[in-house]
Amino acid sequence: MYLGFRSKEFVILEEEYKNISDKFVLTTDDGSYGEKGFAINFLRQDIEKGNIDAIYACGPLPMLKAVQELAKETKIPCQISLEERMGCGIGVCLGCAVQVNAGEDTVYTHVCKAGPVFDSNIVKI
Repeated sequence: MYLGFRSKEFVILEEEYKNISDKFVLTTDDGSYGEKGFAINFLRQDIEKGNIDAIYACGPLPMLKAVQELAKETKIPCQISLEERMGCGIGVCLGCAVQVNAGEDTVYTHVCKAGPVFDSNIVKI
């Protein structure tokens, strides 16, 4: 489990995540709590050591994009949970539509119906 926060004041659910994790790394961008830096940097270190078989990620889009690129670069299976705003929740309003690869084509799908978790190889972030 790799958790990243801007600073100590934003840290939440630390004990809950510690209790369900074999390995737990908490980072803050400014170093005010836990390790200093981005959580993805510590994930990369463990990938380089051969300790990671799969990646499951949720969070803001810039972070998910970085995780997606890391998974592609290292050829590690990765699933990402998208946090799109959902207006209707049944696929009618198109508020949560995202681009995905469908073979040679790019199509739109609804996070509310097809997700929110997607294989990182198909989502266009």
